[in-house]
Amino acid sequence: MSYLANPVAVAHATPKTRDDIALRDAVRKALADTEAMVVEFVAGQTAEGFSLAEIDALYVLEPPLMLGYRVDGGRIRVSYDSRIVERSA
Repeated sequence: MSYLANPVAVAHATPKTRDDIALRDAVRKALADTEAMVVEFVAGQTAEGFSLAEIDALYVLEPPLMLGYRVDGGRIRVSYDSRIVERSA
């Protein structure tokens, strides 16, 4: 398992090799999945009657410190398990 401390930088990089392109694309997909999770969560909360300010006050996105990836049979497998949790009082 290898780790990236700044997946956003990798997502915006200009790759030079085929492996770098595959890694960039896998990182972009992981970040897009996280974005979709947040959008779905916010839509669900607003449908229940919460305002955006209330959602922001009650919940927080916890992304992992690093993005993990491994090469599996020529394919890059990314692990980026963000989650939304209730804020502590």
